[in-house]
Parts: sequence; structure tokens; C-alpha cells
Amino acid sequence: MSLMVNYLLDLYRIQLYEYNRMIKSYGVYLKPMHIVVKKSATGLKTYYYFGRYWYRIETVNSRVKWIYLGSRKPFENIPDPPINPILLISIEKSDANSKTVCIHNESFAELSEQISRIVRAFSVCCKNLDRASEEEIIACVSKRFEEYNEHS
Repeated sequence: MSLMVNYLLDLYRIQLYEYNRMIKSYGVYLKPMHIVVKKSATGLKTYYYFGRYWYRIETVNSRVKWIYLGSRKPFENIPDPPINPILLISIEKSDANSKTVCIHNESFAELSEQISRIVRAFSVCCKNLDRASEEEIIACVSKRFEEYNEHS
């Protein structure tokens, strides 16, 4: 599962970097990834937040200062950021093989074109989830993704 999800998140982070370049003139920044580590009685828990927090970056005496603006877009006239693909997919685990996981999405139109192709490939390759290993699914996804790229 982590391979599939990590691949989607890597593409999403690239989109966030491009988005931040695009909105640079507004003087704000959407932090691509924010990591929070919390200590609990059962140990440390790590939380990952993608494209969630807005900042204004100031330089004071050659030091960079991040000013937190909140989790909502600070100005209405800023273009909307890319949609986090993790919010639009469901992750399904095989009953027969707990290590085999697949990703599904019903609203491809809401995803970026590249992420949509990857999720479509996973959806097609995961039809027989209980009979396929993660390696077989990844090989299938790679082949499908190449086919999608050739036809576009």
C-alpha cells in the first residue's frame, strides 16, 4: 500500500510546488507537507498533512520567518490549489492477502490528469484483488500507465 500511496503523494507534492511558483506574486505559500510528532502513552505518533496550511514568508535580517495564516485560502482571488488525491480515493485491502492493497476512485474528473491516469490504472488492475499479489498489481499498473501515456 505504501508504494501506491507514496507515489500519489509524490505527484501531489510536485503539483503543490508548481502551484506555489504560480502564486508567488500573492506573497503567500501553501506548505506542501507538514509533519507533527505527538507523544502518547503508547509511543510516538506521526501525522502527515499535505497542502493544508498557508503561510506568508518574510525575510528579516537575512533570516526567513514563516507567518502562519491558517488552513483556509487567505485571499479569494488566489487560484484554487490542486486537490489532494488521498481525499478522493478509497483504499481496499485484499481479504486473501493482507499485503495486497488497491486504490479506487469514482470521480476521475476531479483529479489532475496525471494522478487520474495512475488511479485509473490501479482501478483496472485491482478487479481481481484477492487473486493478485502486490507485485502483479504494480506490474499491471506500470503497463497500463504507459498505455495511457501513449494514447494521450
